[in-house]
Order: sequence, then C-alpha cells, then structure tokens
Amino acid sequence: MIATKGFTWDLRSVFGNGQTKTCSFRPGETKRVDESKTARNGLHCCENPFDCLSYYSMDGKNRFFRVEAAGDIDEDESGRIACTQITLLEELTPFTFAMEGMKYIINHPHRDRWEQRYHNVIVQQDEAEVKEKDAIAIARGNDPVVKGAEGSILGLIVEDETGIVQCKLAVVSAEQAERWYRLNDRRELEEVR
Repeated sequence: MIATKGFTWDLRSVFGNGQTKTCSFRPGETKRVDESKTARNGLHCCENPFDCLSYYSMDGKNRFFRVEAAGDIDEDESGRIACTQITLLEELTPFTFAMEGMKYIINHPHRDRWEQRYHNVIVQQDEAEVKEKDAIAIARGNDPVVKGAEGSILGLIVEDETGIVQCKLAVVSAEQAERWYRLNDRRELEEVR
C-alpha cells in the first residue's frame, strides 16, 4: 500500500510505535517491527497526504516521503495506518506533496475529511487562498478559485454532477501573485478578480 509519512528534518519519526523515543530513518530504507495497531504500536503513515500535517507541519522544518506500507496493516476510521514494515520510496517537495494530495482527492472523491486547513496548507470547497511562498492552496468545486503569493502552489479540482472533470496544479509566478484564478475550458489559469 502506498501512503505518506512525515518526519523531522533529520528523518526522525517522533510519533508512532507506542514509544516516547524517536526512530531514525534513511531514504530507501525498510524498517520492520513485530506488531501494528493504529495509535498504539507499529510504523505509522497516512493514506491522505494532507493528514500528515496533523503531526508534522509543512514549515521547512519537516520532511515528507511517499512510503510503501506492508506486512500487518491496521487502519482506523480517521485514515491513519499502522504497519509492521515501511519503506521510504521518494521524498516529496511541496509541489509533489500537493500533487499526491490532489491525486488522493481525485482517486477518492467521496471520502470524508478531504478538506484540510493547516498553517500554510488550505484544501477546501470552492475557494482557497495562501499568503506565503511554498504554501499550498487547493480548491474543489463546480467553479473553484485560488489565490496565492509568489512561489506558492495553487491547485484546482473542477467537478460537475458526473464527478471530477479537470484539475491543475501550478506554482505562482510574480505576475500571477495575489490574484484570483480559475480553470478555463483549455485547463489554463484564468484571472477572475
């Protein structure tokens, strides 16, 4: 199972495995433990990448990886995963983190808790705005709009009565900063206000 895991900058996992001590990781490494029970023991990760932000903020002090969860897997109703084996596959930049989060929403359009709001990451219905570089704003709806500072990441997920019909993820240029955008019929950002 492919999932997402957050870490401190030096690749320490400070939550999970039912211990107060931290566990160190290396890219490409596979860790194994004997048991997994969500919120009690095992190696933890999240199916929805944005859920990782409950534990690790996207503030430049933490890192995020796409991981493979394997072995004995236990999931709870809030989307947390505990497993007995985890492999760090790929480090996610803010852009690829946003892309993985959008893919999750697109692949699971009817799941609850897709809306998220953390310090510099906002994923919500119809309209989203961020004011910092490397921040993420994703809006989903019939005619969603987004706005961000230069260097921020904007995502749009357009849907109609049949489901999701188009999407786009872009980094805001100096010329696009502080303006509201929607997607036009050619999947291009179009200024709306």
